[in-house]
Amino acid sequence: MFDWNDLSAFLAVARCGSTLAAARQLGVNQTTIARRTAALETALGAQLFERRADGYRLTEQGRALIARAEAIEREAAGIVSLAETWRRTATGTVRLTTTDTMLALVVAPAVRDIQAAHPGLAIELIADDRLLDLMRGEADVAIRAGAPPQADGLVRLRLPDTVWGLYCGADYAERHGLPERIKDLGMHRLVLGDRAIARLGGLRWLAEAAPDAEVAIRCNTVPNLVAAVRSGLGISALPAIAAAAHGLLRCLPDVAEFRGELWLLYPETLRNAAHIRLFIDEMVPRIRAARHLIEGRTADENATASAR
Repeated sequence: MFDWNDLSAFLAVARCGSTLAAARQLGVNQTTIARRTAALETALGAQLFERRADGYRLTEQGRALIARAEAIEREAAGIVSLAETWRRTATGTVRLTTTDTMLALVVAPAVRDIQAAHPGLAIELIADDRLLDLMRGEADVAIRAGAPPQADGLVRLRLPDTVWGLYCGADYAERHGLPERIKDLGMHRLVLGDRAIARLGGLRWLAEAAPDAEVAIRCNTVPNLVAAVRSGLGISALPAIAAAAHGLLRCLPDVAEFRGELWLLYPETLRNAAHIRLFIDEMVPRIRAARHLIEGRTADENATASAR
């Protein structure tokens, strides 16, 4: 029995006249094309090409095979088209968990567009700083910062890095000025993390860089950190995406920038679920297109960076 990929290689060589041109058309190497055409001839017990110095020419048997091979090609294309239709019209519920900040500024706008294009998808958004257990079904998909879990059974897709920096509100800057050096942080009021988020890179760095600074308040969620900084309580480490959305002022941009990984995760058992695949195929490119938002860049800054 022959392999469909061997038949596809046969058609490409017949149309292009050489294994080199066929390889370019199919995006594989020339050796693969030659091997596949030879495998098809062996499987069928027939010589399909005359191999000449100026290229490949169909034999009588090769010409007889063309019409039937093209019919199979059309059927295969029809199957692919049918599967694509199924994918576009997939229905079901997708439960996505991520942080409040990502949900509000990146995920929710993307979900609006996805549901407009695919009304059969029901999407439940779970904003939670806790790491819900995907393997136990607490959510279907997660968008998470930090190194991904290494447990077997999880599919991991890398997204643009998160960026954190030091920020304060305009009111605070007017009253206290901005630090010019790291050691100046000791003379400012700080808004630090509490509980789990105190271990996040930027917040941990800030606490260690200014151990004697006055701590205005400690917060256990990123939205609370943002609210405290917006209120003028002090300087804190914040995600650039949230700081930019609220017009906060960057402090020490040349020395205090903290990058972290961002991942989309889902269980391997859901890989072939049509509604999950549709959601991920739609969501991932939208998040990657929002890189400038995640990095806290304005539209003008993004255009400048893209032009370089």
